[in-house]
Amino acid sequence: MDIFVRHSYNLDLLNLLNIVAGDAAFQRRYPQIYAEFGQPLSLDTKQVLERVSTALGTTFISPPIAFVLSIIPQFNTASLINLLLDQEVFSAAIEQNEPRLLPQKEQLLLLFQILAPVIQEIELLGFREYWLKELLPAIKDRQNEIEESMHRLDFITSIHGLFQKEILPEEIHIFLCALNAQHGVRLTGHSSMVDISFSDSKIIEFSLHEVFQSAVIGLEIPALLQPLADDPFLELAFEKSKPVTGFENIETYIQENVVEVCKVYILYKNGFLPDPYAYLQTHLQGAFVLAVVLFDYLEGLLISSDYLDGILKTWMEQKPAGKLMSLYRQAMERAGREIGDL
Repeated sequence: MDIFVRHSYNLDLLNLLNIVAGDAAFQRRYPQIYAEFGQPLSLDTKQVLERVSTALGTTFISPPIAFVLSIIPQFNTASLINLLLDQEVFSAAIEQNEPRLLPQKEQLLLLFQILAPVIQEIELLGFREYWLKELLPAIKDRQNEIEESMHRLDFITSIHGLFQKEILPEEIHIFLCALNAQHGVRLTGHSSMVDISFSDSKIIEFSLHEVFQSAVIGLEIPALLQPLADDPFLELAFEKSKPVTGFENIETYIQENVVEVCKVYILYKNGFLPDPYAYLQTHLQGAFVLAVVLFDYLEGLLISSDYLDGILKTWMEQKPAGKLMSLYRQAMERAGREIGDL
């Protein structure tokens, strides 16, 4: 698996729609950009954006549009207006790359046709020149920083130590944007767009989540760990975490604990996360208690040639179900952390 860090004028142009569509929080964050590209927009364009926001149910309108457009292979290099208006190219891409969107194809094409004049007016106001002069230099600086970090730490090698190469995508793309307002957005093909204000660890954590999630499911790890669903401690932790995580069933909760420990373990091993236990104790109000136990187990393996699925199979042979409260206490005590209210 290779990780490519990129910049994208098209994605920041879509992000600009959030600012000019009337969202007060975005306008407060980017007052100069709103004054330059939002206030001068014609009444017709403002009305179009209002209708689009109403139809989508939010003024944060770039994520669904960016996701859908990212199914087109050249979405990052072609003219955004051409992408919005080329029905033939979009139809071919949706059939080949994202057939589940076929029932919405006609509505999406209509949405693109409505937005194309908005994009055209924004570009006539000089946004491309502004982006190249004012935003791209900061994006490139951040791009260089994150690339240097990953290269220096041999980041990919540690991922291949957990997962077989064939279970991972050949490549993922991280698009750094200047106008993402501290949001991360999933794109298709295991790619994502993140804000340049994100820390290195947050960029990597967000970008790898779906990759690890797909790998964990592909290796049938949730089925392997199914016996843990009856552990009273884990059941209690799941119920307490529902308002924070939104997970509807304990099977999903177990799966996401494994995904979380993969991210934490990789970040820790590469120096991006100096205190993994403190992170797990506070992230989402300490919801991932199984991740604490699994991290402690991974840390205790002095030498292991197994991939994650083999490691967890060996762990499950020790019959941890029914013992997770004790294992959690032991993990926290070894880490020198106060356990608090269980």
